[in-house]
Amino acid sequence: MSQVAVSLAGLRAIEALATHGSISAAAVALGYTPSAVSQQILRLERDLRQSLVERGGRRATLTQPGEILALSARRIIIELESMNARLQADAQTVTGTLTVAAFPSAARGVLPIAMSRLLGHWPQLQLRLMEVSSHRAVDLVAGGSADLAVAHDWIGVNVEVPADVVTRHLGDDVSDVLVSSRHPMAAKPDADLLDFADDAWLFEPGSVAHEFLLHAFRGVDESVSLGHMISEYSTQVEMVGAGLGVALAPRMGRGRLPDTVRAVGVRSPPLRRIFGAWRSSSDGRPAIEAALQELEHACLPSQDQPR
Repeated sequence: MSQVAVSLAGLRAIEALATHGSISAAAVALGYTPSAVSQQILRLERDLRQSLVERGGRRATLTQPGEILALSARRIIIELESMNARLQADAQTVTGTLTVAAFPSAARGVLPIAMSRLLGHWPQLQLRLMEVSSHRAVDLVAGGSADLAVAHDWIGVNVEVPADVVTRHLGDDVSDVLVSSRHPMAAKPDADLLDFADDAWLFEPGSVAHEFLLHAFRGVDESVSLGHMISEYSTQVEMVGAGLGVALAPRMGRGRLPDTVRAVGVRSPPLRRIFGAWRSSSDGRPAIEAALQELEHACLPSQDQPR
């Protein structure tokens, strides 16, 4: 049987399709256009003389040969990644492309200074940054679409991390309750979280913060309202200022609040644990270690008083 050469880009494309379920989602994960991903898969099909994908409208389903290739592609990519990490560690070189996925407040409050310092020390490094939810950041690392995740969980609400993903604690982030300047608690220096049990809460559905609030108010009177599903932080701030509810807001990346909003500190404050996550096959890669060091430096403790 004659040997067939296949491209690494094609293997990444078919593996991403298997992981993310559609051409468009694979393209987003890889940073390509859907057309480019489709072209890579078509090239694989021509090289292998096999149909790898069943196409129907906007859907693309792997055939049995496609599933076999996707599994092999994953193993090949991991082995190449491990080899590359070992070679770079031996050469002590911070180079190549580093894709970092971070949750929004870290993308605002940590990544700009950390990644700027990283490139200042290692200008030959190519950076690709992705702002996604905390859960999504870990998923992208586990699936091979990102090299490093900046993610978080809350004390009492842990994020599940796949077995082949390594984590490192980067720092802790304190949260306050945002209230309208007209709120009865607005002038208080601090309060208990249960003092806001009668308020309407704004939250991002499915977020770790939402899970924390559900955990914090578990067993409390059913009058606790978690009914305002607002994903965007800036929208939460505007609604709080209008007196439509209160919100739990970490200090990281929070920025300056408008005059209509006050931040009230919480006794025994809610803490987010900020952590970096990367695949074990990349362990020892100097670019990841250098990025983690800068992120640790940037994850300084928040100020003691609300802003």
